[in-house]
Amino acid sequence: MSDPVTFINVIDVDPPRQQEVIDILNEGTERVISTRPGFISVTILASADKRRVVNIARWASADDVRATQADPVAAEYATRTAAIASPGPGIYAIVSEFTAS
Repeated sequence: MSDPVTFINVIDVDPPRQQEVIDILNEGTERVISTRPGFISVTILASADKRRVVNIARWASADDVRATQADPVAAEYATRTAAIASPGPGIYAIVSEFTAS
């Protein structure tokens, strides 16, 4: 069994459209992403200057991420986001983690 992975998408957006990007990500997560095999969680962050949205998704494996990206229904949300913003997606592995003691 592989280790969980983190999918991070840093999305640059014009400030007036930040909420629109957030709405697309929320809708896609609720309707599609959260039902996919291997899904663990999603956290969506909005920058205070309204120029970025960061989508952080935890998955059981990189294969689960790739399978979701290949799903036409899930891909529709990525296409909608890319039409109004500039996404920068990537798959990451945790190499260090620190918590409060």
